[in-house]
Amino acid sequence: MRNDRTEQIHGYTPDDIARLTEEFAVTVIVPAYNCADTLPRTLESLLAQSSDDFAVLVVDDGSDEDLLELLPSDRRFLGYRMPENRGYAAVTNQALDMIRSPWTIFVDGDDTLAPDCLEVLQTRGQAEGSDVVVLPLTIIEPSGKTSIGPFATVKSPLPAKDALDLFVAGRLIFNQHLLFRPNHVRAKKNTYSDLSFTVNLLSSAEQVSFENRPLYNYFLHEGSVTAQLRPTVWDMFSVLDDVEDALSQIYSPSEASAALNRMRWMQMSYMVSKAAGDTRSPMLRSEVYAWCRSKVRLSHVVDAMRARQAGKGLSLALARLSPSLHGHAYQLRTRLKSSSRE
Repeated sequence: MRNDRTEQIHGYTPDDIARLTEEFAVTVIVPAYNCADTLPRTLESLLAQSSDDFAVLVVDDGSDEDLLELLPSDRRFLGYRMPENRGYAAVTNQALDMIRSPWTIFVDGDDTLAPDCLEVLQTRGQAEGSDVVVLPLTIIEPSGKTSIGPFATVKSPLPAKDALDLFVAGRLIFNQHLLFRPNHVRAKKNTYSDLSFTVNLLSSAEQVSFENRPLYNYFLHEGSVTAQLRPTVWDMFSVLDDVEDALSQIYSPSEASAALNRMRWMQMSYMVSKAAGDTRSPMLRSEVYAWCRSKVRLSHVVDAMRARQAGKGLSLALARLSPSLHGHAYQLRTRLKSSSRE
């Protein structure tokens, strides 16, 4: 029989993971791929948690590096190795299929949590009888600059439909880095699967809690999906195909149509912003601008104004009018924001 440390290094079986995670209130799922340089800081932040009623499941997505060797000698830290590289959605789905704790949260292998994060989120969710607990992220850029994503101050808890309204309206920006009670919802294969996962999760929940403190540290790096314009940018729009059923379950037909329309122009706004900030892929940049220009409608701009998203509405209008002017305006805005932080 192998000892615990041997199992950590070579990986536990799904049955082992089910049995062991059942003992804890929370399982932290850590999807990991070729991140030996950053995984130690993630694990250190988990070891520093004020609560000890949690397990950690590191799922190695077929890395070239032996990531499970980095696990600390702590029975709460479990390892599982995918037979081959299958991507983020497959990793999180595999983990959800194995764990048995009543709560879980996804923490990427280069991110960290504040020392009281798990205790605060689990206590709030339990006390308020919620299925999901969301929080703002502290976004840390490669330069070291930090910012906090938009997160409206709302009464906690809220019915899940009200939380989804805020999400669709762009008043609350959060992704699948949240605490939730695992259910049937699984990620779809898409570079931006966190969007469809979040919408599907909210549509299946009854109540959502809100923690206003940014207890999750989200690190951007030069090669990250969020920081670079890549061909996978097209997934940003196609991912909306995976949320239509979820919207129809929680909204009336007219409400679902309006919500999907709003999510479309918000995605296009994000796409043109990424294109404006890109300096490495001129051909792809031109293709993204051309495609978005062909899709932007006056109704999108009007709806953005109604949703109090004037910046996004003006961005879409300017991109439709002139990509060159839009690019210059984006660079000017970026310089002004950078100066204001200094």
